[in-house]
Amino acid sequence: MNYIFCLVSLLGAFLLFQVQPMISKFILPWFGGSPGVWTTCMLFFQVMLFGGYSYAHLLSGRKAATQAWVHVGLLVLAALLLPIVPGGALKPLGSENPSWHILVLLLATVGLPYFVLSATSPLVQVWYSRVYPDRPPWRLYALSNAGSLTALLTYPILIEPRWDAVQQAWIWSGSFLLFALLMGACATGEWKRGTAEAARRLHEEVVKDSQGPGPGVWRRVGWVLLPAFASLMLLATTNHVCQDVAVIPFLWVVPLALYLVTFIICFDHPRWYARPVWAVPAMLAIMLTSGLYNIPWDWTPGFVTELVIYFATLFFICMVCHGELARLKPGTSHLTEYYLLMSAGGALGGLAVSLVAPMVFKTFLEWSLGLVIGFVIVTWVAYRGVVATRTLRAKQLVGGVFAVVGVAALYFIVDWEFLGFGSALERSRSFYGTLRVQVRTADDGTTYHSLYCSGTEHGRQNMDRVMRRDPLTYYGHETGIGMALDRLKNQPDAKVGIIGMGTATVACYAEPGQTYRFYEINPDVVSMARKWFTFIDDLEARGAKYELALADARLSLEHEPAQNFDVLMLDAFSGDSVPVHLLTREAFAIYQRHLKPDGIIAVHITNKYLNLAPVVERLAREFGYLTTRQCIDPGDLPGHYAPDYLLLTKDAQFIQAHPPAPPKYARALQVPLWTDHAHNLFQILDRR
Repeated sequence: MNYIFCLVSLLGAFLLFQVQPMISKFILPWFGGSPGVWTTCMLFFQVMLFGGYSYAHLLSGRKAATQAWVHVGLLVLAALLLPIVPGGALKPLGSENPSWHILVLLLATVGLPYFVLSATSPLVQVWYSRVYPDRPPWRLYALSNAGSLTALLTYPILIEPRWDAVQQAWIWSGSFLLFALLMGACATGEWKRGTAEAARRLHEEVVKDSQGPGPGVWRRVGWVLLPAFASLMLLATTNHVCQDVAVIPFLWVVPLALYLVTFIICFDHPRWYARPVWAVPAMLAIMLTSGLYNIPWDWTPGFVTELVIYFATLFFICMVCHGELARLKPGTSHLTEYYLLMSAGGALGGLAVSLVAPMVFKTFLEWSLGLVIGFVIVTWVAYRGVVATRTLRAKQLVGGVFAVVGVAALYFIVDWEFLGFGSALERSRSFYGTLRVQVRTADDGTTYHSLYCSGTEHGRQNMDRVMRRDPLTYYGHETGIGMALDRLKNQPDAKVGIIGMGTATVACYAEPGQTYRFYEINPDVVSMARKWFTFIDDLEARGAKYELALADARLSLEHEPAQNFDVLMLDAFSGDSVPVHLLTREAFAIYQRHLKPDGIIAVHITNKYLNLAPVVERLAREFGYLTTRQCIDPGDLPGHYAPDYLLLTKDAQFIQAHPPAPPKYARALQVPLWTDHAHNLFQILDRR
């Protein structure tokens, strides 16, 4: 029975956490590739975990035989719902509320199997206590977290590169059947093999525990608030990172894995958590994170450095929260209540980030505020650890030092720009990210409006009436998109498709009679582009036609008749992340249907973190396109950048007239053909 308990704890936790990145990646292309997909999925998993712990808490009070047969019945029912492959009927049409649709989709696909798995840890520990009343069950909890960690680490390294999403779902479903058999054996064996002597001794332990002073109100509050704050920081950090890098399982898995490591360390044995050892580094990590871009010397961190700093900060904060949580462990009689309130805290943290914060904040303020609150918490914990064995006078002296250091550090951490305030004409936040419009005045008095998504500028306009048609930033005449659109100058019937509106700067190229059709998933982008920029109004004033498809571009193109575009531009970025579902074989098959035989697909591949060129070049070979890569330095032209474009066409004359001009940092790389179910951004992380 001991081996079965251990194996079930490991396998159940492994499956519980393996399904999270797997099913999230499966549905990511259906919802625009937004980071909100992952945070919404995490909310679902945390709420279901709370449901599973509630079920375990209620079931553990019943007779052993009742527990066994009820749980076996649920296992059988969950097995009948396999495999966990989302059906086409669950695919969104593009007009639904994405958060609620994701929750319903997950409930219909993995709801019951995940619910059964989530009850495994507390149930197995209760049953273990009955069979082995002299052995503490907490190491089984550490063991289950080790299984969870193994699942997360193996997914991006072994599972994701080897099998596509459908194959992964079938393998997971087969593994769940094995788990169901073992869990059924564990459930029935628990009440058959538990001896009367073991039951008597357990009863004595429970009675003894219940006769002592039970957990107080504030202790129970700690069971909720500590995991809630750790969960909030987990999701807020993941959201922050995904906005600026990419929405990929690798960046979901690492913070979640670190989160689980803290559980393993803290619950394996009390000796691993010493307050000053973890709280003081947490203070330093938070100060470094919050001041990363305010360091007085000239230093720009690379993405690896950024990730290390952000994830280290998350790790230390979670270590302190979970270490304090482990110090509040109750006796055996309150075990399931303890886990129930812990899971309630995790769900509250998920609700705060996924549902409450987008309605209350205009920026990702929860991450910045979380760092400030976290600093206060870890400073208090460090102080408590240092003064634990000191005299009153020494406590007062140490307290004064900590107060001075804490106030000085908070002054360093808390500045308005860090908290997401500061000057802006308008801010917004939605499922698809944060936006802000800022105004700046040059030395010559010229006024510019700029649109930012997270920290990345998505377009700029000179507001002078004479100069406002000048395409700035990534869209100048010398850029790849400029070459493609200038080709259409004398074609009054030309039609251009643009995936990703931004400020609609490319509307500068529209001539009388031409049609520019924009595909934009975020209504806030459209609102800001019309309110603060004049590109679309000027386009219409010149006699060109403006069209808008307000939905995910791929879903819209999939259902539209052929548009016969002369140029189709892919410029759908969120921060520096990329929507992967627009760069797959299935997506390019849709683009080809909408493109004229000599048309051009212009892919904007500028990115600080990802080497996208090999992916697009492999897709070009698949569909028989010629390519030219254009990254021409505009020199000293104010407001102009040197963006990286890859142009795909079957027009050999255009390719001959525009020989490749790749960037100096271009790096050749062989990647497999990307599909909806098989793609791996970890392979193209740009390590320059």
